[in-house]
Parts: sequence; structure tokens; C-alpha cells
Amino acid sequence: MSERHISVAAHPRSASAVRRAKGAGGLLGTLLSALLALKIGLPPLEVMVRGLAGGIVGYLVLWAVAVAIARQLVVAEVRARYAELVHAAAVAGETDAG
Repeated sequence: MSERHISVAAHPRSASAVRRAKGAGGLLGTLLSALLALKIGLPPLEVMVRGLAGGIVGYLVLWAVAVAIARQLVVAEVRARYAELVHAAAVAGETDAG
């Protein structure tokens, strides 16, 4: 990957946060779907199938949300660092000129 591109996957904190969110989404989707299927009295095989489907959906939904949030945080972090560098260059320019 080039030094000029910003990537959520290359950012250590964001990448781990996305991994945790995917795991939580899959687990919560599985549990919620299976519990709802049990509550309405479906047979065990149908409960497992619905739990699996709910886990897949939860995984994908939380992955998409986590990537969207992480992308915004990474961009904000880059912008803040850029502002710091611009400010430092301006201060250095003032001290050199003065």
C-alpha cells in the first residue's frame, strides 16, 4: 500500500475495533435470532438455521457500521495531525523571521 492512502485496515486501533465489532455482531445476531426462534416454538433445526442466519446478518451489519465509524475517526485523526503540523510550521516560521 502506498504512503499516500488512508486505510482503516492499516490503522492498528481501528482494525482491532472493527474485528471486535464483527465478533460482537455475529454473536449477538446468533443469540437474538435463536432466542426469538425458541420463543415462538420452532423445532431445534429451524432454531439453529435462524441463529446462523441472524449471526451472518449481525456480523455484516456491525462490520459495515464499524468500518464507517472507524473511517471517520481515522480521517479526523489525520486532519488533526495535519493541523498540528501546519501550526508548528507557522510557529517555526515566525521564530525564524523574528
